[in-house]
Amino acid sequence: MNILVNAIPLLNISTGISRYLDCLYARLEEQCADRVRLGYFDGTRSACRRPAGPSNIGRWTSHVDLFWKLPAYPALALRMLSHWQRELYFRKAAKNYDVYHEAAFFPFRPPGGVKTVFTLHDLSLIRFPQFHPRERVLFSRIFMRRRCALVEQFLTDSRFIKDEIVHYLGIEANRIGVVPLAHDSSIFYPTDRNVVDTIRKRYALAENYFIAVGSGDPRKNMGIIPLALQAAGLNIPLVVVGWSGWTQKKTCQGRVIPLGYVPNEDLAGLYSGATALIYPSLYEGFGLPILEAMACGCPVICSRAASIPEVAGDAAVYLDDPKDWEGLGKLLQQVASDKPWRERLSHQGLARAALFSWEKTARQTLNVFEKML
Repeated sequence: MNILVNAIPLLNISTGISRYLDCLYARLEEQCADRVRLGYFDGTRSACRRPAGPSNIGRWTSHVDLFWKLPAYPALALRMLSHWQRELYFRKAAKNYDVYHEAAFFPFRPPGGVKTVFTLHDLSLIRFPQFHPRERVLFSRIFMRRRCALVEQFLTDSRFIKDEIVHYLGIEANRIGVVPLAHDSSIFYPTDRNVVDTIRKRYALAENYFIAVGSGDPRKNMGIIPLALQAAGLNIPLVVVGWSGWTQKKTCQGRVIPLGYVPNEDLAGLYSGATALIYPSLYEGFGLPILEAMACGCPVICSRAASIPEVAGDAAVYLDDPKDWEGLGKLLQQVASDKPWRERLSHQGLARAALFSWEKTARQTLNVFEKML
């Protein structure tokens, strides 16, 4: 089987989609080298190796920030011009492949005889367009539905998003496979205390801190966390990890320490040393930071929204109303003061994370490709 994946997201810093593609195809390379030929489209050609992210993250971020400062319609024109150019290169690169796998906004138009599998992680551009840049919403509206008509098989990360795809896009349920994501167990595991202390000192952090992980996307709902900490009367800072994304950088209120993007190895240490991960998201297709934190033995406090219960199971503390900052404050106060409870949550989280693996995800994904062919 010859599989071509759109690997353009791998050229960006490691966030949700790029992490998904990197971990999935690393396992497919390990497990299925004798059964499949993998090609990676980098925007101009097909290569036999997965492309790497930017060597200079600061320069990459500056270029992206400059693009997002453009007015909506000039930015849309640039995005469409880039898309059409890439699609011309893609149609040449995709010849002689059996399967084309897409995991970004929507698929390119493939050449004849190439079957398309589209991993649709969530429908936030349809459900919550107010949380995205205007040009991105317009771009999606122009292409999304018409390109979905070219897809033979859909994949998604949760049953919740599968139901949304059926409801909002009218796709038949039997054309949608649910394949959960996983954590990279070679990186995300309970870090030795001495290593945690080294990482903590590197970022000038106190011994006790809460952690929140995610982009600046408003649906992550991080704005309620400082309010909750204030309501709880806790003198514990909040460490915020993650690329700011397309949102305007805001002055942090209260005891908030923004670290920005950090390497995955440091992130694992930060999870391991944290009092708890706070994840009050309004909408998720999966919620990968929850699983990564659990794999590091970090207690998790999260909302009960969207797909999150499918990931966290019974191993997290749930906030029923993600806008209830006073209720979140009570949970933070309890988890901070009750060490035996934190230890129970840590053990439950480790057991929960062990149910997920990229090896399993890779096998299930390849099964979908084979059945489609």
